[in-house]
Amino acid sequence: MVATRRRASGFSLIEMMMVIAIAGILMSIAVPGIKTLLNTQKMKSATFDLVATAMLARSEAIKWSGASSSSISIVAPSNDFNSGWCIVFTSSTTCSTSSPGDGVMQIIRPTTGITYAYQGTAAPIIFTRTGRLSGGVAVKLLVTDDDSFATPRCVTFDTNGNASVRVMAAGTTSCS
Repeated sequence: MVATRRRASGFSLIEMMMVIAIAGILMSIAVPGIKTLLNTQKMKSATFDLVATAMLARSEAIKWSGASSSSISIVAPSNDFNSGWCIVFTSSTTCSTSSPGDGVMQIIRPTTGITYAYQGTAAPIIFTRTGRLSGGVAVKLLVTDDDSFATPRCVTFDTNGNASVRVMAAGTTSCS
């Protein structure tokens, strides 16, 4: 009878350490790209919230066009979108995101880590019964990432009541 020696199965310590070292190198390459991707998605989501709000407010203004007080507004507490905003009937010109009053149709909470800044005079965005902006002046909001990883975006509400988004150059501080 010949005695055969059986080799131990499994991984050696050196093989395991090599796999962990390779995984660490790959992770160090991938993490910055993932962070940029996540911040870009956060910016897209924040701007989409504004555009969706405008579309809803405009459609509600047109839908309620037969009512005596048919204008619908997008109002932010103290005209600061960083605190959130509401869609309200024009008779209600104030919005408290913590305790909404009468006439508030919807409350939108702001995206964490995003700053919204008016470009021009801060005022409620009012849609008339035809879906156009009241006052005949376009409204622009600059949306920036607090971490400065994603490029800023300019959300424009034109006089016809349409909302559009434009990606700005990195480091931009205004919608020009």
